[in-house]
Amino acid sequence: MTDGTTGGTTDGSADGAARGPGGPTDGAARGTAETTPAGTTRPTPGVRAPGLLASRNPRLYYAGLIVSQIGTNTQLVALGWFTYQLSHNALALGVVTAAPIFTMLLFSQVGGLAADRFPPRRVLLCTHSLLALLTLLLSMLARSGSLAVWHLVAGALCVGTINAIGLPTEQVFVSEVAGDALLRRAVTLNNVILNLSLVVGSSLAGPLMGAVGLGGVMLLNGLSYLTMLTALLLVRPAQLHVRPRRTGGRPRVRSAWGYVWHSPGLTLLLLVIGTVGLFGTSLPSLLLLLTSTELTAQAGAYGILLAVISVGSLVGGWLTWRTNVVLGTVLVGSLLLGVLELATSAMPSLLTLGLVLLPVGVVSLVLRAGLLSLAQLQTLPEFRGRVMAIFQLVYRAGWFLGTLAATWVAQTWGPRPAIALGGAAVTLVVAAIVLVMTASRAMSVSLVGRRGPRVSIALVPEPEGRHRRPPRHLAADS
Repeated sequence: MTDGTTGGTTDGSADGAARGPGGPTDGAARGTAETTPAGTTRPTPGVRAPGLLASRNPRLYYAGLIVSQIGTNTQLVALGWFTYQLSHNALALGVVTAAPIFTMLLFSQVGGLAADRFPPRRVLLCTHSLLALLTLLLSMLARSGSLAVWHLVAGALCVGTINAIGLPTEQVFVSEVAGDALLRRAVTLNNVILNLSLVVGSSLAGPLMGAVGLGGVMLLNGLSYLTMLTALLLVRPAQLHVRPRRTGGRPRVRSAWGYVWHSPGLTLLLLVIGTVGLFGTSLPSLLLLLTSTELTAQAGAYGILLAVISVGSLVGGWLTWRTNVVLGTVLVGSLLLGVLELATSAMPSLLTLGLVLLPVGVVSLVLRAGLLSLAQLQTLPEFRGRVMAIFQLVYRAGWFLGTLAATWVAQTWGPRPAIALGGAAVTLVVAAIVLVMTASRAMSVSLVGRRGPRVSIALVPEPEGRHRRPPRHLAADS
């Protein structure tokens, strides 16, 4: 895969690191990884890199992340239940749920600028401190009995604004904690933790609400942020893989969008993540409608199906951890996701649904981890914060619009046609992208390997002088 700065390519059996101008990455492990021209690192052939959790910084970061995410997901489930009980209004529940997404879309580019302009560790210390204070404030209101719906809406807007800055910064900080040689595993572990914390938090929400009430749940979540803050404070800055910073100009949003447009590899990944976000992320809400309308006699059907997807995510995490995710993996995975969603729409029972949703969880995890790790490795280090913010913006905007459209289709024709349309759209759009790029000779698809033939997908190097080659000013902000 090319990043548009040179003629390098990556096929289905090659490393996904970017190639382009840039300096070396500080703090790269000697003897276990080599520095690419883009300032990223990749494993040295024949030398095994140390494990991700062999170092102190990754252990601290992921320990804090596990506790913090469990607390967050426990509060989210409890908050949704409390909002409906307080208002008895589905619209109020929808507003509280959608409010953080709206502000995240609005301020995501600010988050990218912050991630590229300031040290990510300091930014995360600020965002997690603000989240802890906000949670503790809402906890005090809940425990005093004065918590109203407008408090929840205002709190959701604040959470979305803070997360708009925190999420792209976290993506960049992961690369500084793990180093680019272990970035794929770091992103995979991140996604596994997010899925596991959702399952654990959802199971804890009910008992905790009964034992300590919403105020107690929020208090525990506020304390969970202290775990993450402690981990960030204990991280040793000298052992971080700090990105090289260029002088001569401040980061600009326009430069990042131009950088993505003039990088064919990033443009392709952005199209894929936008397609998946728009057509392939509404499945959980549609499953809720499906179980409510057709499987009502089976208690806990929705929870069972979500648990099956989570188990599949664990399998997907193991596969991603053990193998090298490259361009071909992402494209084939997105096609397979669409096919599996089509199959999901035709399953007549809970058992058959579970059999299809297990591989859906596998493919979804591999696809997310592959897209995020490849996007970072294809990006010059000084652009990473803003590029990840662009990816988050496109994905979440697609998720938001796609969920609204899928819900309308489900209300009109039923959940099964909505699931089928989403799956068909993912498969057809991604297949069309591959066909168009292959026909225009921007991509090559071939069989490689004599003993075990496999499909190799690669972007074709651009000849010198092509208009999509980035202008010189995109190598640094000016």
